[in-house]
Amino acid sequence: MQEQKFIKKYRSAKIIQLFLLASIELTFILTLIFNKSLSRQVYSNRQLFFLCAVTWVLMLFSLFYLLYDFYKLRNLTAESHLFNQAAYLDGLTGIPNRHSLDIVFQTYTTPESLQDTACAMFSIDNLKTVNQKSGHEAGDKLIQDFCNIFEEVGDHFGFIARNGGNEFVAVIENSSHESMERFLTRLDNSIRLYNLEHLETPIVLRSAYTLYAETQVQAFPQLLAITYNKLYPAK
Repeated sequence: MQEQKFIKKYRSAKIIQLFLLASIELTFILTLIFNKSLSRQVYSNRQLFFLCAVTWVLMLFSLFYLLYDFYKLRNLTAESHLFNQAAYLDGLTGIPNRHSLDIVFQTYTTPESLQDTACAMFSIDNLKTVNQKSGHEAGDKLIQDFCNIFEEVGDHFGFIARNGGNEFVAVIENSSHESMERFLTRLDNSIRLYNLEHLETPIVLRSAYTLYAETQVQAFPQLLAITYNKLYPAK
């Protein structure tokens, strides 16, 4: 985050610098073109001509290096974007990873911030079976296909992320039992349609959710823990 702010401020400073340099360069040229008396003085006085020529060359070099800075800045922005992708997005699925989830948790550290918030957890129950029977490539494909569905449906309700392995989490604000059931119903319907076309490797999904209003916990990790126990009641 700090790196992104620095890049943004640095780019703004360079844009201002480019504008000023271009304005000075243009003023310099236009003055020589339209001020005939000044032009004659410059061309007739060797020292003045040399001084103006050096100044003009230095300005051109400054302009060149300023453009080079923009080129390097573009590469730095691209590298920063790739770094953020690697740091905050799951490499297999492209959705937010556990690190992103931890950052979201930090915004829900008081009962006031948790008001009307819900946590939902999901597990692909047959992932181990698919890995054993069809190989890990088929298992990875199952995860990717589920995440495509999960993202398409979940983005309309809240923040979604991969918790790791075959587990996934959704953080829903302004939630109620009705909105959560609507979320789960849409997700189930999409998975049902998917399974009709993938009879050999269907998605078998386990889900659970918890509303903050039912628990009165102090922070989101506690809400996650309660939901986890609902997802795996035997553990």
